[in-house]
Amino acid sequence: MTHVPRPPAASMPPDDAAIEQLVRDVAAGWTMPPVRLDAPSWRNRVRSPRVRRMAAAHGWLGRLGQAASAAVALTVVAALGAILLTGPGPAPGKTPAPTGASPDPSRVGTTSVLPRVLVEGALPTPARLLVQAESDYVLVDLEKGAATRPITGARYGSHLRQLPDGTLVCLCLFEAERVNGVATRVSVSLDHFDAEGGRTSSTQIETFAGAPDPRDAEAAGRDETLHVETAMSSSDDGRYGFLGWSARAHPVWKSGIVVVDLADGTVVSRLSLPDVGTGEGSRRTIAFAPRILGSSGAGEVLVGRDLQDWSGPDLPTASVAFDNDVYRADLADGRLANPTLVPNTFDCGDGLVRGGAFAGGGIWLACTSDSSGSLILRRVDRAGRLLQDVTASRRGVVGGDTSVTSADGRSIFAWDPFGAQLARIDVATGEKTTSPAVATATAAQGPLRDFGEWLAPTVAAKTFLQTAVVVSPDGSRVYALGITGGASEREMSGSSGVFVFDAGTLEPIGHWEPTADFVSLAISADGRSVYAAGAPGFDAGGRILVTQAASITVFAAIDGSRQVINGQLGPSMLMFPEPVVR
Repeated sequence: MTHVPRPPAASMPPDDAAIEQLVRDVAAGWTMPPVRLDAPSWRNRVRSPRVRRMAAAHGWLGRLGQAASAAVALTVVAALGAILLTGPGPAPGKTPAPTGASPDPSRVGTTSVLPRVLVEGALPTPARLLVQAESDYVLVDLEKGAATRPITGARYGSHLRQLPDGTLVCLCLFEAERVNGVATRVSVSLDHFDAEGGRTSSTQIETFAGAPDPRDAEAAGRDETLHVETAMSSSDDGRYGFLGWSARAHPVWKSGIVVVDLADGTVVSRLSLPDVGTGEGSRRTIAFAPRILGSSGAGEVLVGRDLQDWSGPDLPTASVAFDNDVYRADLADGRLANPTLVPNTFDCGDGLVRGGAFAGGGIWLACTSDSSGSLILRRVDRAGRLLQDVTASRRGVVGGDTSVTSADGRSIFAWDPFGAQLARIDVATGEKTTSPAVATATAAQGPLRDFGEWLAPTVAAKTFLQTAVVVSPDGSRVYALGITGGASEREMSGSSGVFVFDAGTLEPIGHWEPTADFVSLAISADGRSVYAAGAPGFDAGGRILVTQAASITVFAAIDGSRQVINGQLGPSMLMFPEPVVR
């Protein structure tokens, strides 16, 4: 282990020159690894948006684990960077504090910055809510500041929904078999739970089995691609569950959607999509599980499937291309049938987000594009002719959904969390209107502070938001989560809080400071409260704070005044499964 020199003994506090020399001495004795700790790896860059989204939500504790490993290896360096370099400078005309003085606890993680429960106004409705906790779900009591134990015991990708009577119904996913560390057989059951999260029944629905690509048999043990995948959702009225699936059966991928009656687990219908080849020659193709993207007219829905194509099996040198296929399908009383391919949708973007219809029988799709850092609105008329695409910039790579459909379904709002700018696109005409950019305060940077943050980084810039933007139930306001910094992979990021816009004029009408590193947003069904979930292990600026648990802050929607803070909700990343909390 490299020896790190101790600060020289002195009767006076070290001046800037002494600190700078100390930093140089430390830097001279330390060799950084070839990949920065706060930069995404090649593997993270090439995985499809869906896989990155899954990994991001599924692996936040891994982010904390990376931080802990870095702390062990760089104990003295991190302390030096956090205390001497990233700490606030002395006030003008004041002598710097001695190096042995107590550092700011929010920077070194000695205490939590948020209380377990703080009620500052009227409790919101609801004050007890269902929240996704990484691979499972919990019920959070905002009055008590406590969360239940995980409810389902299922793996990430399960879909749990709360019914109007408070009971819960789950399309629960379980792994049955793994090959080379990757799931190759999964099962899905329909599980019912009472209002307290106790399981009351379980009905087996389906088992799906895929297989490794036999062309890669000699590469056993390497990081393999997906063998089988599912994507689950439910109808707006809660009657039906949609179980999308895709499984490799070389030389093709099989995929489809199973429609399940959520009352008793009866399979109402099955829809099969055309097979997709696993790739010609040395190429490798993945067909992800199809999903219901939205309605395309009365009795009709859009079914979308993301595709990923690698130029070869050698991941470090392979180039990656993204495609999509989208189908219209009839849906009546749970019977999904007659898929018809929609032309001109295959190259919409890296991943399909949602879709819908506009006057005259045309359809629209919202797709993400990491390469251009934007959201793309793709429109195809009833005859299948491609209309001009409309793009809205996101200025940085961020996984998760940063768009939302307007209350009347006529527009889509696209949010740039880095630039704090909102765009509205009319889905019929393609007309785009953009809000004024909102200036956000950022910490002043200097050479020593920059170098200190390089020595003691936040490990990874934020790359994931789940439900980053919501619309009030009456359609008058838009609320969105901002990200400060981190627009490039070499910068740090944190939360810049909640931004409020007039949905009609797009004028900014509010900005609420973050209490935590916000990653998920929701609004109450009555429109009176806005809920923001904060990441565990980090402060609002995105800096490591290992004692900070996951949190939920509730704001009054009218003026942003805080109603409730729950600051100690456990180590799991919390996310709202739906944009509206009921």
